Amino acid sequence: MKKIYITTLTALLVFNTNKATAQATEVIAGLSGPRSVLVNGNDLYISETSGGKISKINITDTSPTTVDVVTGLSGPRGLVLNGDELYIVEASANKISKIDITDTSPTAVDVLTGLNGPRGIILNGNNLYVAEYSGNKISKIDLTATTPTAVDVVTSLSGPTGLLLHGNDLYITESSANKVSKLDITDTSPAVVDFVSTGFSFPYGLALHENVLYVPNTGGNSISKVDITADTPSAVFEVSVSGSPSGLALNDNDLYMAQFSDNKISKYVLPTLSSGEQLTLSDLNIYPNPSKNFIQISNLNKSLNYKVYTLLGAEVLKGSVLGNEKIDIQSLSNQMYILQFNNGSAIRFVKK
Repeated sequence: MKKIYITTLTALLVFNTNKATAQATEVIAGLSGPRSVLVNGNDLYISETSGGKISKINITDTSPTTVDVVTGLSGPRGLVLNGDELYIVEASANKISKIDITDTSPTAVDVLTGLNGPRGIILNGNNLYVAEYSGNKISKIDLTATTPTAVDVVTSLSGPTGLLLHGNDLYITESSANKVSKLDITDTSPAVVDFVSTGFSFPYGLALHENVLYVPNTGGNSISKVDITADTPSAVFEVSVSGSPSGLALNDNDLYMAQFSDNKISKYVLPTLSSGEQLTLSDLNIYPNPSKNFIQISNLNKSLNYKVYTLLGAEVLKGSVLGNEKIDIQSLSNQMYILQFNNGSAIRFVKK
């Protein structure tokens, strides 16, 4: 990752997104308010919040159909699997329940009640971590306890929803604060630190692929990504997704996403580019930056299609450019944008 230094602004990142122009493709529609997804082998489990049930599909089928796993739930959301036991957040009942997925007709059994707006859950050994959205906290439950109880891990959060564990780091989407924070679960008194605090719009679930954190923007209808190894991590637009994307699940390079208001599940294949397809800083530059009227791209020896996005993923311009042709940005409002090319390369620029 390299930087361009600008006399009138602090350094702006110029980066390769390593993404092609692929879009999310529909896997199955006709659901009832899907919120969370979970992959187990060939099965994709789906929490249908409005339908009050957990369903599943076989992701290897050409035309998958839903099969009801368990019904009669109360606003199911987060899902996590522990062996053959599927733990389910029943948000409207403020509880965690579980089923045995090997049963022919599973019945939900209460694990713990009395939570405060639970949303996401994650398992670490025998401890189940719960994001309590209305309680603005993370709690944990020892599943081996005779009478499980919720113990506060951290409080004073802002609408936590999604959880993801990587090593000892627990990543948290604080939806109401539009940020991702994290904490070290091995600390006796964990302290929450801001990981990325800008560039999101009601972030919800989380997925991790090769040190890249994927975050759905429920309020922005897009998926963002963050390189967790970067010195200064930032949210970068990845792909537009309609219908209030929320839960994410990975199966190899396939990123499945629940689109709550579209009542469907889509799949986005995480793209990779060979080194020969990527443009480096020596190949590609943008000037002037910041700019009021026009921007130009240096060292282009062939025509490239481009799209311009806001940091929240809204497309505002598109076209093609060759050589030192100008791109007219006079109609854009004053803020930062992402100029993305059809070969996967992208640059941030500022309209002033």
